[in-house]
Amino acid sequence: MRERTGREKVAILLLALGEKLGTQLLQKFDSAEVKAIMNSAASLGRVDKHDLDHLVDDFAAHFAKALGIGTDFDAVRTLVERAFSPGELSRMLGSQVMQTGQSIWKKFEAGMENVLVPYLLDEHPQTIAYILSKLDSEFAARCLSMLPGDFRITVARRLLKVQAVDDSVAEIVEAVIDMTLLMKAESGLENDGRNRLATMLNRLDRETCATILAGVAAWKPEEAVKLKKLIFSFEDIGRLSQESRLTVFDKLQHDQIVVALKGMDPSLKETVLASLGARARRMVETELTADKGIKTKEGDLARSAIAAQVLEMAQRGDISLPDDDPTSL
Repeated sequence: MRERTGREKVAILLLALGEKLGTQLLQKFDSAEVKAIMNSAASLGRVDKHDLDHLVDDFAAHFAKALGIGTDFDAVRTLVERAFSPGELSRMLGSQVMQTGQSIWKKFEAGMENVLVPYLLDEHPQTIAYILSKLDSEFAARCLSMLPGDFRITVARRLLKVQAVDDSVAEIVEAVIDMTLLMKAESGLENDGRNRLATMLNRLDRETCATILAGVAAWKPEEAVKLKKLIFSFEDIGRLSQESRLTVFDKLQHDQIVVALKGMDPSLKETVLASLGARARRMVETELTADKGIKTKEGDLARSAIAAQVLEMAQRGDISLPDDDPTSL
């Protein structure tokens, strides 16, 4: 394909900008320049993706050179990371965009063979050979050793004659691996870590829990939002709707409720009592008459158990947790 002239490049650029922006830019030219662009348009012929890609690269290089800046991905990523917080970048671009400069094959680390190999077993031996050829040799060796005997030999033979593939095919393979395997693996790790931390926070007092949540929010706001949905204490009972409270206490034994309420604030006791049937309320009220307002370890365990049951019921969809959160930052 012949090299486009400067005037042809201008015409292509105006077309690529679209009708509105192209028209506004065209109005900045004088009559002689407009005439020159129109004359060059007559010789444009078919404009394809190659023309646009080449034009964009050429324009970016000239623009960067004029300003004395680099055009590599790392330089742009550094600039963007300085301009926005991690949370803002994740919301605007998604985590995968900021990792574009890193080959997906470098993302595979020790231990991930347990995820990759089961995935590979559904692929053609030639595809497996190609993927293994792109991985770190030590990691690839572990993957190869985990393949079934005869199948392993078939893949090994194909590794002897793996040829380069077209760039478009390589991009498709990398995109599929990234979306169907790496992103799911990262998501699974995040979910496991989030659930583990939420379990710990649910065992802490409210003040300590709020302090930790504030720290998480300062680092990663969207993670704090997800985390707070997994946090619930017995003292949050009053934030549940009446319908949800009735559902929760209908599943509990009255003696567990009594133990949990001993030493608690009168307003919370009344909220719980209002969520019980008439007979259960009379029984609980009778046993609470001797309450001296002292919290016990047995009571702490009962309250934690009830809070855990509330979370389980919410995860099953039996009840709904409130959106408002007293630990909101």
